[in-house]
Amino acid sequence: MPELAIVEKALEESSSIDCVEIYLPKRLQHLSELYNFLRASITDGAALLLRLDGFSIYEVDGFFRGPAGKPWEERSLVIRLLLAHALETDESQLIGRIREFGREIADKIAAEEEEVWICNFAQKITKFRPTR
Repeated sequence: MPELAIVEKALEESSSIDCVEIYLPKRLQHLSELYNFLRASITDGAALLLRLDGFSIYEVDGFFRGPAGKPWEERSLVIRLLLAHALETDESQLIGRIREFGREIADKIAAEEEEVWICNFAQKITKFRPTR
């Protein structure tokens, strides 16, 4: 069997990216305000606490243990935020910025909810472009 020649090569740019997911109950009232808030954080990042490099919104069905052990069965919005940063970015500053962003969503968009959850996991990204 012949070997395949690998023609794809990584770009010189390689960076660290944090993937932050914010979970909140899906409510129609949240959607347009949330979208506008997130879009503004990409197009006008200087005016906000945390400038985003991208986001996506999707929904999941789940069963969760809430406060005092009360079970919740509901559809949740998941907002995935992509935060690229230099490899030498101070971790405590990044965590502080993520917490401020989560607090802003909890206070401005989901103020009537009991909880808003944030998951943060660092990743490394390497970008590829098609060869012509």
